[in-house]
Amino acid sequence: MEVKEQLKLKELLFIMKQMPRTIKLIFTLERSLFLKLILFSIITGILPIVSLYISQELINSLVTIRKDVSIVITIFLTYLGVSFCAELISQISEYYNGKFQLNIGYKLNYKVMKKSSNLGLKDFENPEIYDKLERVTKEISYKPYQIIQAIITMTTSFVTLLSSIAFLMSWNPKVSLLLLVIPVISLFYFLKIGQQEFFIHWKRAGKERKSWYISYILTHDFSFKELKLYNLKDYLLNKYWDIKKSFIEQDTKILRKKTYLNLIYEIAVQLVGAVIIFVAIMSAFAGKIMVGNVMSYIRSVSLVQNHSQSIMTSIYSIYNSNLYMNQLYEFLELKEEKSQGHKKQIVEPIHSVVFQNVSFMYPNQGEQTLRHINVSLHKGERIAIVGPNGSGKSTFIKLLTGLYEVQQGDILINGISIKELDMDSYMNQIAALFQDFMKYEMTLKENIGFGQVDKLHQTNKMHEVLDIVKADFLKSHSSYQFDTQLGLWFEEGRQLSGGQWQKIALARAYFREASLYILDEPSSALDPIAEKETFDTFFSLSKEKIGIFISHRLVAAKLADRIIVMDKGEIVGIGTHEELLKTCPLYKKMDESENYMNPLEEEGSKWKEALYQG
Repeated sequence: MEVKEQLKLKELLFIMKQMPRTIKLIFTLERSLFLKLILFSIITGILPIVSLYISQELINSLVTIRKDVSIVITIFLTYLGVSFCAELISQISEYYNGKFQLNIGYKLNYKVMKKSSNLGLKDFENPEIYDKLERVTKEISYKPYQIIQAIITMTTSFVTLLSSIAFLMSWNPKVSLLLLVIPVISLFYFLKIGQQEFFIHWKRAGKERKSWYISYILTHDFSFKELKLYNLKDYLLNKYWDIKKSFIEQDTKILRKKTYLNLIYEIAVQLVGAVIIFVAIMSAFAGKIMVGNVMSYIRSVSLVQNHSQSIMTSIYSIYNSNLYMNQLYEFLELKEEKSQGHKKQIVEPIHSVVFQNVSFMYPNQGEQTLRHINVSLHKGERIAIVGPNGSGKSTFIKLLTGLYEVQQGDILINGISIKELDMDSYMNQIAALFQDFMKYEMTLKENIGFGQVDKLHQTNKMHEVLDIVKADFLKSHSSYQFDTQLGLWFEEGRQLSGGQWQKIALARAYFREASLYILDEPSSALDPIAEKETFDTFFSLSKEKIGIFISHRLVAAKLADRIIVMDKGEIVGIGTHEELLKTCPLYKKMDESENYMNPLEEEGSKWKEALYQG
């Protein structure tokens, strides 16, 4: 949406035209409750004028009827009955209103989460879309409900306003119309302030995300040790406060404008109301109307004042919230990953992968991350991918796993273009341990079972993969307790070390019945023995399958069937360790650098290499 900061009539009309769309969305989520609330709001809007009329007749009856007390009692009981009904309807409406708020908040949040899960990785790595997601999720729990609440309030107030104006016009039409002039004039200025408030929040979404991140790292366990050791508390607190201080200044400025406008509005309305009340008193003094009528007109003026302001507040809220709803609709309309229904499905395991002249460039970057990649991978091969940071290794994996779409060239899976595959069935054939693997603050069963969620009940297989990765630290009395809560975020949680978490993630990958295994820097959190066990397991499980692992270190790469060397987005060498030492200068330099150690480190390196060689 193009951001403009000047309020124009056509823009106001456009925003208000979104109302039917919002109501349609609410209807699809909670039709029955919404209709009930509208019905109760209409009844609630009529009751004040009914009560006012009855009280008028009650006062007049006391003045004119002196002997027949039964008429007074009848009117009084009617008044009590109306008051009782009003209270009963208010409580029922409050119940439905609370239920409606809960349901709408949860259902819309579910809708946003579902939409997020259908987006691509490129969307989550796009700051603009991430800011849009931040704006939407931050206010999803109350903004849509705020619109509906404003609609319901406005319906009630509109009914009361019309009935009050009609009541006053039956006495003095010209004087009564004065009550509508001030609210109509004030409406434009209320909406202008509402627009300014929205755009202030719009522009600061990026800073809001930064302040949230600072708050997040200051209040969670994963960052505590480093923050404490490096004494970062004061720096981060000051950084957080600097951001929030600018927000306070902006919000205070808007609040000041609202206060001034409300004050001017209230003074004007009170003056007009005073004129009408004065005319009513003079009419009663002249004997033209009765005392009960004067009281009812005074109350009618009060009703008109209160409910006209309520209508303006509701329109302001609807307008402001509809600006938010536009962002929600834009997010919900983001292009999702292509539907796969008409494409061929992979029913056989992957036995060949061919990159054909593949190039790739991230959005908003001036140069390609991958350039003219040509390589073939086949069943039964274990492939190591090595190269310096920024050489394109992770991007290669993102394209291979379908997390990013191929821009130039093609990737053939079993001879079929990856663009023609059903991505769900394709991804079902892939098991990966990424360098930034997930640490699910959930049960052990879920941490493993998420590898193939449709087999979450197969605890026997989970037991097997945990044994394979040698996760003995999770055993209790020679068995795994799959209901054990991992992590410290929730009650009775068990914290694990980085290497232990990585073994859990590795078990999750092995739980998947895959034909393509991918390990991205699997040794980053492991000691030498655990690293050796990890690669032994990887080589064993990927036998007769395709196994790919990324590593900066060459000690494990030497055991691969082939090594792919990448640099600056290109493949600069393919072959065995011995072949690359002769043909690839970069690989030779990496090998020399890895062997260039002090005597103590060299002994450690020899020990590690001895481990790998068994």
